Amino acid sequence: MDIELVFNELSIQLPAKDIHTARQWMSGFIETVALAIGEFGVSSILRMEKEEFFNELIAPDYPLNKWRNDRQVNLREKIFFGRLFFKSPALSGFEDTEIENRYILSEFSYDENAAHGLTIAYLLNALALSFNSDPQWDRSQISLQTPQTAIVHHASRPAHVRKNADWIREQLEKNDPWLKNGLPRSGESPYEPPKRYYFEKSENFPKEPYTDGRQGFIDHKKQLWLWDKQEAHWDVQFEPYGRGNYFRVTPDGRLLDKK
Repeated sequence: MDIELVFNELSIQLPAKDIHTARQWMSGFIETVALAIGEFGVSSILRMEKEEFFNELIAPDYPLNKWRNDRQVNLREKIFFGRLFFKSPALSGFEDTEIENRYILSEFSYDENAAHGLTIAYLLNALALSFNSDPQWDRSQISLQTPQTAIVHHASRPAHVRKNADWIREQLEKNDPWLKNGLPRSGESPYEPPKRYYFEKSENFPKEPYTDGRQGFIDHKKQLWLWDKQEAHWDVQFEPYGRGNYFRVTPDGRLLDKK
């Protein structure tokens, strides 16, 4: 399960003082989302309340619909945001009944205000996103008031995403069986073996015999890579080695079903 992105609706309650500032808000927001997705592997789906969203004023007489049609706005920003918005699920309405029940019964608040987006980000262990519209959103973590304080990981600019890098990595490792078992990530594809191991004649290609006569290599994490010539994929085993304890990986680095 990916790390979701959840929009904090409180950050858009008051519009910017002018259109120029509103454009800056949008540029900063898009830059933040693009970094989270592109560099840190966060989900490209932003959870928000879509109803009437493009009618929200981000400056006086300047709703998001006008921003979309503003010729002074970078076209790539418009396209990126449009794709993000198109894939946005509703803020609520979860597949997980337990989470939905917790949301319905929740008593979370922020500065004595209902905070739907921040609450859902906390319940989903997601990354909350805000417009950098006020100093209170210029931080990498937000505290919600409950019977006990709840910490929400948050970003309104790229620096906040980087500050949350360790948390993002930990969440991805929990959800990804490959990373959870410490298997290496290399190259353009996520699970591609180090290129120095591609050539058997290379001096640094460690050979590891196997019961069926195949040979492969052990990487720096002691994971055993074996090439299945017939099916043209890697079998990657982790200790204790054995046929029932491995992953299958295509030559271009795509993880196949775990055996």
